[in-house]
Amino acid sequence: NRSMKLVEELKAGEAELDKLDALGATSKVLIGGNHEDRLQRYLQDKAPELFNIVNVPELLHLKRRGWEYVPYKSHTKLGKIHFTHDVGVAGRNAVFQCLDTYQHSVVTGHTHRLAYIVEGNATGEFKLSAQFGWLGDSTKVDYMQRAKVLKGWALGFGVGYYDPSSKWVYMTPVPIVGYTVVVNGKLYK
Repeated sequence: NRSMKLVEELKAGEAELDKLDALGATSKVLIGGNHEDRLQRYLQDKAPELFNIVNVPELLHLKRRGWEYVPYKSHTKLGKIHFTHDVGVAGRNAVFQCLDTYQHSVVTGHTHRLAYIVEGNATGEFKLSAQFGWLGDSTKVDYMQRAKVLKGWALGFGVGYYDPSSKWVYMTPVPIVGYTVVVNGKLYK
């Protein structure tokens, strides 16, 4: 929310991390995006003396919480799939452009769209490109035309199942429709 002050954003972020920590995951990764990068850009331009001192991982106590932090414009990999915030593109074709950039299976965020494609090649190898929407409140978006938000952005998330023997990650899109969702055959409202 752009109306929040930094301290309020940090408190809100820590509250959400508390909820995620309570789920008991043993491996936790936060991939930085353009929103986290705002602080670094601000410091670089307005307070360069603090640039290497103040950062998102420290402010959110990620190390103490047991989280790995992947900086913006970088990626992490689990098995045969890459995870990154974006590759510098947006719009309805971004899911294809991300696949073209990586030439391997990739999951990206940034566009707030829900898109999932699988393409193969002549040797029978397949790769996936997926974007799983967002979990925000469209009424709070004040930096773009509301009609564009409602048309292009989709509430949703993804669930991945990792098979350590094959190194495949089976990604499943989970759209949220009318504030209801089905996960593993169970309806949640």
